Amino acid sequence: MKGRWKSVKRNSIDLMFLLPAALVFLFVIAVPFFQAFGIAFTNWNGLSKEYDFVGLKNLTALFHDTQTINAVSNTMEYTVITCIGVNILALAITVGLNLNVAGNRFLKSAMFLPIIASLVITAFIWQRIYGDVFPVNFGIVSPLTRLTTVIPGIALMCLWRDTGLAMVIYNAGIQSVPGDLKEAARIDGANAWQSFWNVTFPMLAPAFTTCVTLWLGYGLKVFDYPKAATGGGPGKASETFSLFVYNHFFTNNRAGYGQMAGLVMLIFVVVITGVVTKLLRKREVQL
Repeated sequence: MKGRWKSVKRNSIDLMFLLPAALVFLFVIAVPFFQAFGIAFTNWNGLSKEYDFVGLKNLTALFHDTQTINAVSNTMEYTVITCIGVNILALAITVGLNLNVAGNRFLKSAMFLPIIASLVITAFIWQRIYGDVFPVNFGIVSPLTRLTTVIPGIALMCLWRDTGLAMVIYNAGIQSVPGDLKEAARIDGANAWQSFWNVTFPMLAPAFTTCVTLWLGYGLKVFDYPKAATGGGPGKASETFSLFVYNHFFTNNRAGYGQMAGLVMLIFVVVITGVVTKLLRKREVQL
């Protein structure tokens, strides 16, 4: 009985250390999350104490809103560019730097350095580069001012900042490839490309799954870059779905409508990333 009491006391003390984090999670994430379901079915403006239940009116309006299509289109364009671009660049740079190149350790550190900058600072840096350096030195108009180039211009910010992080993940995958397999491929007469494609690349499947899933999720819920760099402009050319939700919730005082958009976005992101992750995990097993 005495031993059981000591065990309960010890477990209670351990749980007390978790209490602050649990309270923060409860009141900052859990409670607002469940409140969102109720707000999404109302016409609340975000300020008034009075609001009415409108049922599925917000959901119906969302799917008939032309700006919804625009926001989804911008988000998908950004996601495709960044997800593909980051993974290709990171993998290519990682393979190149793992060769016997002089100063490869320094280059690895230099490539990782941009990740230190926050997303907002990155947007401000590239906004200045586009606005001051490009026109003066190269005679190129800032891509952030054109409807057709603003999304690629914002995507370039992500490529500059995030490629180093993906490179670290791929580098860890390459380092985990057994040297015996590479040696066996060399003895069998495989050249560098054949060795990479038939030995190294299949072993990178877990790293590939991680990177694709991460940047797919980052892209689908991107907010910081377009908000800091363009505010969604010019016009609505760079308004992503996250920014669409923000604008309706706070700027347009349509909290109920914005919250419904947020719930739809949540479901969309969870489904897309879940399906892609499942397919990539299945591919890992096949490899």
